[in-house]
Amino acid sequence: MKDYYEILGIGREATLEEIKQAYRNLVRLYHPDMGDTADVEKFLEVQEAFEVLSDEEKRAAYNRKLEEKSRPVSSFRSSWENILSDLEYILFHEQAVRRSQVTAETTRPEYFTEPDLAVEITLTPEEARTGGNIPLEVPVRRVCPYCKGTGVLFPFTCFNCLGSGSVGATRTVNIRIPVLNKMTATFELDLRPYGVQGQLKVTFRVAYY
Repeated sequence: MKDYYEILGIGREATLEEIKQAYRNLVRLYHPDMGDTADVEKFLEVQEAFEVLSDEEKRAAYNRKLEEKSRPVSSFRSSWENILSDLEYILFHEQAVRRSQVTAETTRPEYFTEPDLAVEITLTPEEARTGGNIPLEVPVRRVCPYCKGTGVLFPFTCFNCLGSGSVGATRTVNIRIPVLNKMTATFELDLRPYGVQGQLKVTFRVAYY
C-alpha cells in the first residue's frame, strides 16, 4: 500500500491547502514537459496521491487503511485487502473517465465571469461633467488550457485548475463614463463584445473634496 503522505512530502495532519500546494509543486517538477526534472512514474504517483488526500471521504477511508496496515494480520486477510484495494482503484478510474466524458460535452465560453461581478469607479466632479472613457482590467475566469474545461487529465484531476475546469484571468474592457448629474449611477455592461460571457455591474460615484 502506497504512502500518499510520503509521496507528497507532507505530514498526516496536513491541511487541504498544504496538500494542494505540495501537489502543485510536485506536478510542475515531474510533469512530462519539464525536461530534466520530468518523471512520468512520479508524476502519476503524485496525481494518484492528490486524488485521495484532497477528498475528505477518500482521505478518511485511506487513513483507516493505514491504521489497519500497522496492525498484525493474517496472510489471507492481507491478500484480500490487496484485492479490495485494487478493485477500489479500478472503480475510481472508471468514475474519472465518466466525469471527463460528461463534462467535456458541456459547452462553455472560453472567458466568463463569476456571478454578481461588480466594480465601483470614483469620479472627480470634472469627469462627471464631461464624461469620457477609461480602460479597466476585469477579473474573469478562463477555460483551463490543459484540460479544456473538463477538470480531468485522464485518469487524474487536472493539476492546473485542480478539477474546477477554469482558471483566473483578466480582460481589458473600455468603460464609457457617462455625463452625470447626480452623485451615483449604476449600469450593466455586457462583456460579450470583449469575448467574455457575462455582465459587469459598474457603479460611478462622484467624490467632492
